[in-house]
Amino acid sequence: LAVSRRQTMQPKTINLTDVLAELSNLIRRLIGENIQMKMTHGRELGLIKADQGQLEQVIINLAVNARDAMKEGGVLTIRTSSVSIASAGALPAELIAPTDDDVIAPGDYVLVEVEDTGTGIRSEIIKSIFDPFFSTKEVGSGTGLGLSTCYGIIKQSGGYIFVKSALGVGTSFHLYFKRASH
Repeated sequence: LAVSRRQTMQPKTINLTDVLAELSNLIRRLIGENIQMKMTHGRELGLIKADQGQLEQVIINLAVNARDAMKEGGVLTIRTSSVSIASAGALPAELIAPTDDDVIAPGDYVLVEVEDTGTGIRSEIIKSIFDPFFSTKEVGSGTGLGLSTCYGIIKQSGGYIFVKSALGVGTSFHLYFKRASH
C-alpha cells in the first residue's frame, strides 16, 4: 500500500529527535556488534508532520539495508539538521532522485541523513533502487520492497528522498520533511 501511495496514514506533529532517540536502541540491536552507530542531532530542528509508525519503518529499513551493505563492519551515521531550500531543485548535484519528477520545492525542511560505510551502489543500478521488487540481495534475502516502501511513505508525508553513493565508500540517503508551522 505504501508503494502505491494509498496507505492510510495518521500524520501528527512530531519531534524527529525524540523519535530517533526512541529508535536508537532497536537500531543498535538490529545492526549488530561489528557496526558502530553514530547519531548526531541538529539544533532547533522544529517539528514535522508525519505518521510516527511509518517514519520509524523508514528509518529501520534504511538501517537494515546499511547493515547488509557492511558485512565486514563499518559505521552507520544518522544525522539530523535544519535546512532551507531557496529554489526548486536546489540540492547538491550528487543527490539522485527516485524519479525525474521528484524536484524538491523551496521551503524549510528537517533533513535526516542515513549514511553507511558499506559497499556502495553501482551507478548503473542506482536509478532502479526505489522500484518495487528491485533487489540486489540474493534470492530469499529480500523482497525488493524496502526502498519502494520508504519512498511511498516519504512521498505520502509530503517529503522527499534522495540517494548518493560511491563504490567502496558507502551510501547516504537524504530524507527531507517539510518543517511544520506548529
